[in-house]
Amino acid sequence: MPRSLGPWGATAVVVGTTIGSGIFRVPATVAGQLHAAGPAMLCWLLGGLISLCGALSVAELGAAFPRSGGLFAYLLEGFGPVPAFLYGWACLMVITPAALGATSTIFAEYLGYFLPISAAGVHYVAALTIALMGIINYIGLRRASAVMNVTTAAKFVAVIVLGLLAFTVVRTPAAAPLPAPAAHSANL
Repeated sequence: MPRSLGPWGATAVVVGTTIGSGIFRVPATVAGQLHAAGPAMLCWLLGGLISLCGALSVAELGAAFPRSGGLFAYLLEGFGPVPAFLYGWACLMVITPAALGATSTIFAEYLGYFLPISAAGVHYVAALTIALMGIINYIGLRRASAVMNVTTAAKFVAVIVLGLLAFTVVRTPAAAPLPAPAAHSANL
């Protein structure tokens, strides 16, 4: 395949796939499970280091084997045709559809904060989003790259803004707890 993406487009693909839409949903779950800021930050630090190691490993493989195919090509080179074939089918049947479904569903749910979308409508919006992205990719790589650049920039800016807000928002003291009900009060 001809190389059609420039450095900005290629960077947007890498950053856009690294910063998935789960980044806007998972932190609340992590914080809720850990109940403290220190362990939550440690999880993010460790996750970032693991992601960096993975990114650097794939970058090294890309420099060593500069051909199309991504992980399929690296598995083919390192382990032979059977693992590469199985990975290709797993991507086609499970990995990519699940990732697209999760990403588009999260997008549709967040869109529901700005537009009135019913619970059933979220599924339709998610499916429409997948179809629209497929059409844009079919039309041409340049248009798809432009969309990827915009969405990646939006995600990157959102993560930066949320990070800055986390360190700048001042918490107000909590109100005093309500007194416990009297022992003789009836439970309704």
